[in-house]
Amino acid sequence: MNSSISYLPFLVAVFTGLMIALLGPINALLQHKAGPWGLSTVVHVVGLTVAVLGMLLYQRSSFLGWALEPSMRVGLLVGAMLGLLTTAFLLSRGLQQGLPWYSYLGGLIGLLVVLGTVYSIQHLGVANAMTIILTSQIATAAVVGHLGLLGLAANPISLLKMIGLGVMVAGAVVVVRN
Repeated sequence: MNSSISYLPFLVAVFTGLMIALLGPINALLQHKAGPWGLSTVVHVVGLTVAVLGMLLYQRSSFLGWALEPSMRVGLLVGAMLGLLTTAFLLSRGLQQGLPWYSYLGGLIGLLVVLGTVYSIQHLGVANAMTIILTSQIATAAVVGHLGLLGLAANPISLLKMIGLGVMVAGAVVVVRN
């Protein structure tokens, strides 16, 4: 990796790829029990709640370009409280139906993926960021599948797949270094 690329954006890109690989199986687990509408509801309620809480904690909206006024903070606080109550209700219903707690992380992971992708692209450029994210995603998916994590059937990594992953990682190194 050349010296113009710092390690934090690189690590954020790797983490983003890892999160993308986990997002699919987690959402599939939830959709299996809740259906597509239930999945969409949970993912969006959780994601919006986390985003609103983040704005409250940050106390400044870069999108709006100004500090949050007290009335805006109150509105966000009310929204966050409603979101937390709704999330708690949905989580308790899911746990009663036998869903694992982590099946509700799709909204949070989706938010982290969006933020991580934007941050990576801003600091690494589109080609470097996407190369690192995709390589990390595919490598993580291979490990998750190999170990049969998150409710997936185990799908062992063959020698040919390992060679393919190695070629992909080598290609990613070439792309990012040049």
